[in-house]
Amino acid sequence: MTLTNSAVSSPAASRPQRLYRKRGVLPWHLNLVRLVILVMAAAGVIFPIVIFLGNSLKTDGDFLGNPIGWPTEFAFGNYIEAWQKANMSVLIVNSLVVSLATVAATIILTSMMAYGLVTFRFRGRNVILLSILVMLTIPVQIYIIPLYVIAINLSIVNTRLGVILPYTAAAMPLALVLFRNYFLELPAALSEAARLDGCSRFGIYWRIVMPLSRPAIGAVAIFTFVSAWNEFFLALVFLQNASIQTLPLGMQVFAISEYQTNYPLLFSAITIGMAPMIVIYLLMQRQFISGLAGGAMKG
Repeated sequence: MTLTNSAVSSPAASRPQRLYRKRGVLPWHLNLVRLVILVMAAAGVIFPIVIFLGNSLKTDGDFLGNPIGWPTEFAFGNYIEAWQKANMSVLIVNSLVVSLATVAATIILTSMMAYGLVTFRFRGRNVILLSILVMLTIPVQIYIIPLYVIAINLSIVNTRLGVILPYTAAAMPLALVLFRNYFLELPAALSEAARLDGCSRFGIYWRIVMPLSRPAIGAVAIFTFVSAWNEFFLALVFLQNASIQTLPLGMQVFAISEYQTNYPLLFSAITIGMAPMIVIYLLMQRQFISGLAGGAMKG
């Protein structure tokens, strides 16, 4: 018995015709356009940084003669002079103390608040969240006078606590959103199993939720650290004592001059101030990206 072609069709004929282009794979000319756009975007980011670093290694005369070119001679002594002139060691220690304390307070307070908003079902919790988010739209300059009066009454002007508290309050809305959205993505079965085993709510929060939320903690830590490290206005208002001033305030010694600003020296000081932020980001970039991705899944 023979089989005819009409009776039995081959597997290749029975399947739909395969598309020439796989899903997600672009033609070469579109890939080329995408590559050119990415290279241009990267160059637009890297070029100013290279010019900035080059200017930090110039002499004052070399900078005035060629502000965007490469140094004719490298003045590495700018970094030593900037360190000594601004007393960088004191400024960096003060900034580290203030920034790390702000990060710790923000993570502890906002993670507890977010866990409460996710766990407890009560009327008006969305109103509370919305009210906290409104704080993101209010600039600090609007309420600086009552804030300063409160600080005077609490005797925390010219203390590190005088800036740590408002820094923490300013960082809380964004941190709360990131933690809340990340907690919503965690499996509820883990908390239910722990509760059946007799674990308290705080035990669930501390032993289960927080260890699983390291990406969110990393994202909040980086956002909070960078904002506290770079903040200038509140530090200018609350920290008049030079011994507790932070790094942005110390930069004024280079930017404010009676006759002329030494820009290479200023660029060197800014580069020194950027180094801790870059190191922290490189150490925590994986948690930062994962935390942002996890926190953006649900609104």
